[in-house]
Amino acid sequence: MLNIAKRKHVHDNLQYYNMDLTRMLTFEDKSFDIVVANMLLMDIPEIELLVFEVARVLKKPGTFVFSITHPCFFLSDWEENENSIKTYKKIGNYLEERVEELNFWGKTLHYHRPLSRYMEAVEKAGMYVSSLREPVPPRELIELYPEQEYHCRIPSFVVIRAKKV
Repeated sequence: MLNIAKRKHVHDNLQYYNMDLTRMLTFEDKSFDIVVANMLLMDIPEIELLVFEVARVLKKPGTFVFSITHPCFFLSDWEENENSIKTYKKIGNYLEERVEELNFWGKTLHYHRPLSRYMEAVEKAGMYVSSLREPVPPRELIELYPEQEYHCRIPSFVVIRAKKV
């Protein structure tokens, strides 16, 4: 993925790094104005170290934006009506932290944790949540793919913006 990004997005002020996010980051304190973590926090076993490290490398008032699969709905199964239309999701033990092996274009581990765990990690790292969004596909996209309309009723993702205090 890094090679694709490097080919498609070349800018003088843009750099790419490949590193183990379960260990300390190799950047100096207060190095960045913004850190973006797209769809990765649910794929690492412990989020606290990474969130602390993000806070460490952020300048004040830095911004941390991260997206995750919606922990309430991601591992839940869709229920269909008599016409095979997906109508709602059956929620299981949402509060139970667990590891699930998934197969999306290859096997991966998903670390399910409730939304409150993410909020607590942000707070403990000296940041506060300034925005929480549950995006849904735009209507124009649903007009092209009407069979995906059910995504407009129950969000699949959460996007959180945190600010360093």
